[in-house]
Amino acid sequence: MGRLEISIGISPREALADWMGFTRRLEQEGVDRLWLIDSQLAMKDVYVGLAAAAVGTERLELGTGVTNLVTRHPTVTASSIGAIAELSNGRAHLGLGAGDSAVYGLGRPPSRVAEVEAALGFFREVLSGGEGEWGGRRFSLPYRPPPIKVYLAVSQERMCRLAGRLADGAIVMGPSQLDVLARQVGWVLEGMEGAGRARGEVDIRAVTTVSVSDDASTALRDVRSWATGQARLLADVADLPESLLRYREELERAKEAYDYSEHLSTRAGHKDVISDDLVRTLAVVGSADSCAARLAELGSTGVDGFILPLMGANRLSRLVRLRDGVLSGLATA
Repeated sequence: MGRLEISIGISPREALADWMGFTRRLEQEGVDRLWLIDSQLAMKDVYVGLAAAAVGTERLELGTGVTNLVTRHPTVTASSIGAIAELSNGRAHLGLGAGDSAVYGLGRPPSRVAEVEAALGFFREVLSGGEGEWGGRRFSLPYRPPPIKVYLAVSQERMCRLAGRLADGAIVMGPSQLDVLARQVGWVLEGMEGAGRARGEVDIRAVTTVSVSDDASTALRDVRSWATGQARLLADVADLPESLLRYREELERAKEAYDYSEHLSTRAGHKDVISDDLVRTLAVVGSADSCAARLAELGSTGVDGFILPLMGANRLSRLVRLRDGVLSGLATA
């Protein structure tokens, strides 16, 4: 639990010339791993951002958080993450998912589980210097990059089990609810067991959005857009856990209102379609002590650690509040 990992995107209003210096500051503030969001209609390019970060830092691990199989051919993704691995001297990770905002924004459906499974095999082969099959053809990179671990973003049962069977790590997405996360982690562990894998072979990280403030309205405002994004995904879940059943109408409202061009933007117009109560349910919100206590509860599910989205303005000060006010108190919560 001691690692500090963040998820972040490059805002359209952020100069790429400033991004490298910002990632250097993240490293100086103790961030161990950065997962950069790939959402081409809402944020600046993920591989340009990772390349700049690779040049500007020395130890910070860098990953796509996450990419997909629709907007780029897998050979392009393999070549791109291979270049980041070379540029960073082996600090790159490939975060892969079925597709969310980058795919939905094009009016395309996410990849099916079988296709994601095939992609895991493909990347395992080509990133280790071999040949991988895709679409009935075999491909290889013209060089062998440094070792690259492949993490799979998961939320539902089949994808969770797939991560347990084949991925190096699972990025568990969804609401910060104990019953939800416990079920997801259980599915990952069952996938591992079925494949005969030891617990240490799969790194399980839960994406958990935390907003720290003694002022309730400020804490809620900072994560409302993220919570709305989670709500529209939950609208399509048939077997909602008990803790979320009473919000079904709000989840549907979030799905209808969501604008993918404003994905995760704190200024998004769709952010006000859900209630304060639902925001508190989906995100970790409140004082430093209460946030630390809730993270400790979520940690009891067996996750190896958390990935903390870092959104909005004043990101460095937000990071310091999370690091010093929440994570430092996690062990004693």
